[in-house]
Amino acid sequence: MMTGACALRVEPAPAAAPAVRQVIAVVAGTIAMRRDKLPARVLEGLRHDLSFPNPEYVARKRMGRYLGATPERIECLAEAPDGWVHVPRGAVARLRERLAQAGHALRFHDRRVVGDPLPGLPRIDLRPYQAEAVAAIRRGTQGTVVMPCGGGKTVVGVAAISDLGRTTLVIVHTRDLLDQWIAALRERLGLVAGVVTEGEVRPGPVTVATVQTMVRLDGGAFARLAARFGVVIVDEAHHSPCSTFQTVLSRIPARWRVGLTATPEREDGLGPLVDLTLGERLFEIGYRELCDAGYLEAPEVRPIFTDFTFEYGGPEDYARCLAALATDAGRNALIADLVAREAVGGRAVLVLSGRVDHCRHLAELVGQQGVSAKALVGPTPRAERRTLLDDFRAGKIDVLVASTLADEGLDIPCLERIVLAYPGRTRGRTTQRLGRLMRPHPGKDQPVLFDVVDANVPVLYRQYRERRRLYADLLR
Repeated sequence: MMTGACALRVEPAPAAAPAVRQVIAVVAGTIAMRRDKLPARVLEGLRHDLSFPNPEYVARKRMGRYLGATPERIECLAEAPDGWVHVPRGAVARLRERLAQAGHALRFHDRRVVGDPLPGLPRIDLRPYQAEAVAAIRRGTQGTVVMPCGGGKTVVGVAAISDLGRTTLVIVHTRDLLDQWIAALRERLGLVAGVVTEGEVRPGPVTVATVQTMVRLDGGAFARLAARFGVVIVDEAHHSPCSTFQTVLSRIPARWRVGLTATPEREDGLGPLVDLTLGERLFEIGYRELCDAGYLEAPEVRPIFTDFTFEYGGPEDYARCLAALATDAGRNALIADLVAREAVGGRAVLVLSGRVDHCRHLAELVGQQGVSAKALVGPTPRAERRTLLDDFRAGKIDVLVASTLADEGLDIPCLERIVLAYPGRTRGRTTQRLGRLMRPHPGKDQPVLFDVVDANVPVLYRQYRERRRLYADLLR
């Protein structure tokens, strides 16, 4: 017998519809059905519906790299040796459709966990659209809430915990997000959250866990932990197609399953897996709507053109091009001068780069101009990272030069300037970066995003044109 699934039972059709037949299935962490009870054409249709090209395989093949055991496709339908077929819970609509086409009805044997009640939680004051999002979560048992950076996704998640009033597990993928959730639960609900991270397993009625720690728990410990919760909230839910999230979520039987994200689309083509894993969109609102309502402020986007050149022969030269760019003296001086001017004007400046060495070098160059600048990169110890962010928010640091770890979960309302010092075209990352500027804050100037453009290198200029189209789409 399988574990962590909810049974689905196909029952006899009413007398008025004798052509409808029955099938049996189960629902908890996944939807599961006996293979021998599932019509062959339904099974074949689901195999087709729940199969996607593997972006890693595609990338390796395109670049002529060793494929090894890399699968060509990602299969979301799992056929277990014990005769059970498992599909993600978000695939329920697809399953109903396939069964209906074959003349079968669908009914659930529900083994999901409702959790224990959490009485006496305070209600949270919400903006109207946030209240709509919480109401949508209440009406549905699974799905995603899509809301821009600065729109208050964490507030919506905390309010949903209060509204549903059931033991809750919040899953994140970084320690910074874990700390942010712990602080929000304490400030908004007066709760001391349980924690599951880095070998520390200390669950409570509301627990915040890193997915990397969850996936390493042994089977018994995982099952005992998962059985505590009636609600699971996945922050930055666009990461849910990743294998660690898939492994963890397929084993959690919580009745309510909610994803929060600003960027549901994925560049690798696996965006549909977000809905298959967590359910379809419950609520969605965009930047323009929040700017028009005065909740966010649209930034000005200014391109800064460099003189950087590179003889680019093809994709095999891309890594060398970026390495040369990060060490180009003229380009770095241009960025450092721009950053220093903005900081001297009393503005909080965040500089973003994709390389640790580049971050450190730019922080040093800016510091040489009498401006307080610090680098925030992956190797920065956790305690020091927290101090840097607190000092930046308090105005004790003028400039923060950060790597990609600042792309998600970085809450700095006072931020007035962002400098994109490193090329890229990823839609999700660009959206996150733009949103960092849009949070309201007393006395804040109109925010400005400086996009450093290397127009002399065609591949880098094409990336800028893609970013420019994205800016227009988001802010129109």
